[in-house]
Amino acid sequence: MFTYSLQGLELTAEPTGVLEVEENETTARSAVYQLLGAFFASGGTTSFEKARDGLWAKELFEAATLLPFALHVGDVALPAGMDEAAFAAEFGRLFGSTELLGGARTDRAAEIATVHREYEYFGLAAGGSAPRPPDHLATELDFLQYLCFKEAASPSPRLAGSFRRAQRDFLAGHVLCWVPGMVAAAQAAGAAEPFAAMLDLVGVFVADDHGYVAALIGG
Repeated sequence: MFTYSLQGLELTAEPTGVLEVEENETTARSAVYQLLGAFFASGGTTSFEKARDGLWAKELFEAATLLPFALHVGDVALPAGMDEAAFAAEFGRLFGSTELLGGARTDRAAEIATVHREYEYFGLAAGGSAPRPPDHLATELDFLQYLCFKEAASPSPRLAGSFRRAQRDFLAGHVLCWVPGMVAAAQAAGAAEPFAAMLDLVGVFVADDHGYVAALIGG
């Protein structure tokens, strides 16, 4: 059984209906978004320990087994000698204070207002007591995780289709507008492992997932 686990967004009301669903290709997509969002949420102790213990690669590989398209996970491991302080320093060097914020590349106030409306439409909130800004990569991946889960849990094809269209539109209108450039810039800066591997994964996954969803619904 699979359920979502939000880290950058909050439900604005108590959840109702199905909270767990059988694992399938849609929950696999949700799980990959969940893991990628957790990795890019911070360069803190938990993330370091998961990299040290090989858990990022293990969990991503397990999630990817049910995906409706191929995703090569490979090694997501620490280089020899990288301790927690060096891990956190590399996270800070690559992503600084704005690199993981989609709105930093355009009119940020307008971008935040837009994503706020989209989150609120689906009963979610960012900002306030939420741990990250609305336009943070981890928050946007959280939203996609939730939309995929809601698609999988939908009681009708019509409702599932509405969540699928929301995924397509959010990927095209937000994530794919800035993530490829962020990935390219971090890679050009000589990202160390495991950041290089995770940057590759997030860049490939969001593009391939958009292509998959767009093909399903046409456009």
